[in-house]
Amino acid sequence: MAAISAASIRIISNFSPQNLGNTVWSFAKLDVWDFPLLAAISSQARRKILDMGPQGLTNLAWAFAALGLMDVPLLQAISSRALKQLEEFNPQNLCNTAWSYAAI
Repeated sequence: MAAISAASIRIISNFSPQNLGNTVWSFAKLDVWDFPLLAAISSQARRKILDMGPQGLTNLAWAFAALGLMDVPLLQAISSRALKQLEEFNPQNLCNTAWSYAAI
């Protein structure tokens, strides 16, 4: 995981919003805390927040919540973006996003 993290950090600016979400989700699923990688993902996700749809926002929020990591700037960016596209959220997106904020 350390090698994947190091390689990801080097090219994080090339990651799509889905790549960012998938990466942090994978680390969360494995319960691997890699703070440099999480910081890089958070920073890049905030830069690309306008390109994220409901699923991407939900996955990102869930992954950080699953790790128990309260990244306030990222959560604020997710919240702001989600409110602008709330009509596009399906019931699962809404439930999972609400759980993510409640879990932290």
